[in-house]
Amino acid sequence: MEVYVLKMAEKNKSKHFCKCEDSGMYKSMLYIVMTLVGPCLQDLRKELPGQKLSIGCALSVGIQCLEAIEELHAIGFLHRDIKPSNYAIGREELNELRRIYILDFGMCRKYLDEDNKFRPPRKAAGFRGTVRYAPLSCHIRRETCRKDDIESWLYQQIEMTRGALPWRSMDDKRDDVAMYKERARYDVGLRELMGGCPREYIEILRYVDGLRFYDKPDYNKIYKLLRRSMTVLHAKEYPYDWETTPSQMLKSLRSLCKSNVK
Repeated sequence: MEVYVLKMAEKNKSKHFCKCEDSGMYKSMLYIVMTLVGPCLQDLRKELPGQKLSIGCALSVGIQCLEAIEELHAIGFLHRDIKPSNYAIGREELNELRRIYILDFGMCRKYLDEDNKFRPPRKAAGFRGTVRYAPLSCHIRRETCRKDDIESWLYQQIEMTRGALPWRSMDDKRDDVAMYKERARYDVGLRELMGGCPREYIEILRYVDGLRFYDKPDYNKIYKLLRRSMTVLHAKEYPYDWETTPSQMLKSLRSLCKSNVK
């Protein structure tokens, strides 16, 4: 699956995907060689003050992360495990500290058949993904669709903006997290989820919740909301936070990058 998705993305000239350099089998083991990237967004976030990105950086990175999802959907796949550790920045020596790559397609599912028609939803689907970022559809065992990848992206976006999600300490309690996410759509729960975030995030949540299974998300609508937020808040998009970090932190990030190779 990983190789197939990467080759499809390359054929489609997708800009947020690593290049598959080689793949095959050695003895009894399958292998894949792909572009080396830098640290993942989760590791970067945890290294920053307050474990969050500055608002300009968060909004700009969020746009790139959503672009990657749009590119994946364009070739007929759902990711089903959108989270910060499945995104990485490019390498410093290639001047790619402002480039975001999407990773890990092991849970991908093709939502279009060979005739480019929608595959009908299954009556029940198993849980896929990571509890903290999983969409509500996943919690109730409903077949996921394009809007669900965007819901997971929004949880990630909130975490990058404010430093944590309200249910961060409940990752092993799937049902409790589901209830928390349901409450987060209303009043007190919504304020708790969105506290410290741009108002546009609420608009995005309501828009995504209003989409149905076969609906194509209006990605441009979301990009415009993020750009509007950047303008309203007078947020500085560049440089990214990891471009202006103290030398000790940069050293730490380089070690994280090396650990990704092991």
